[in-house]
Amino acid sequence: MTAYETLEGKYVGYVNLNSIDERHGTFSIGIQINSDDCGKGYGTVAMRIIMRYAFNERRLHKYYGSVIEDNIASAAMLKKLGCVQEGIRREQIYMNGRHWNEVLFGLTSYEFNENKLNFE
Repeated sequence: MTAYETLEGKYVGYVNLNSIDERHGTFSIGIQINSDDCGKGYGTVAMRIIMRYAFNERRLHKYYGSVIEDNIASAAMLKKLGCVQEGIRREQIYMNGRHWNEVLFGLTSYEFNENKLNFE
């Protein structure tokens, strides 16, 4: 896990590369941004940096991730990064007294690099 700080040194959360499968070239990313810092673009920047590392330095092929269906901000961030919705696992997550759908996203190295998302 890597602490995520602003240029001024303020801790805003963490980000890390998860579930790396070298054989298949797949990975996921764990990210947590402090509630006071959500909506300020920190998550998008952190995801872009770690995706650039995973795709271009580690030479991994595909990112996969998911969000709970009502997490509109995280879904929008993944779409902004070029991720494609690949499916839904119905009532997969039990949280806050109910079952939630899990929305699945993916992004290949080709898509990431072709769209120049790693240079913004």
